[in-house]
Amino acid sequence: SHQEATEKEVERILGLLQTHFKNDPDTPISFFDLVIDPNSFARTVENIFHVSFIIRDGFARLKLDDDKLPIIEPSKDSEGKEDHHNAGARNQVVISLNHQEWK
Repeated sequence: SHQEATEKEVERILGLLQTHFKNDPDTPISFFDLVIDPNSFARTVENIFHVSFIIRDGFARLKLDDDKLPIIEPSKDSEGKEDHHNAGARNQVVISLNHQEWK
């Protein structure tokens, strides 16, 4: 089903993120480097959609680097993944990305 495919893709992306940080915990990942597929605008949009679940559920978080660009990192185990008591501390963000900006 579509829901199962989405869940598998979310788990795959989270696994990539976690593996990167296990191998190199001091190097942040650019949010855009993670989600942009240089060969497919549609795939880029799907990646942003899948990453939104990882952020929403508290498995990763976005921060701004020194250049004010978004970076993504896995949440630390002590941060309470899927802890609904902390849900108020999370924010949602809407980004706009059109085909020209993607290119």
